[in-house]
Amino acid sequence: MRGKRRREPKTSNLILLALGLFAFGFIVAMTVIFCVKGAVPDTLIQYTLGSFAVELFSLARIKISKVKTGDKPGESEDNYG
Repeated sequence: MRGKRRREPKTSNLILLALGLFAFGFIVAMTVIFCVKGAVPDTLIQYTLGSFAVELFSLARIKISKVKTGDKPGESEDNYG
């Protein structure tokens, strides 16, 4: 098939994938800790979920600003020619 190139994943998608995998592992770890110890580390959960929220809002803000300004991936800022 000519003309088809394999596209590299966007950085934002890789960050979302990493956050998702970490969240899954975190949930599993917290479940194991709860089953073994019978207690939940509330502070750890609060700060971990807070950091997820900051990262996701940052990604959303970047995406919204790109849509508003009309930036497209692969375009150069200096179009002299």
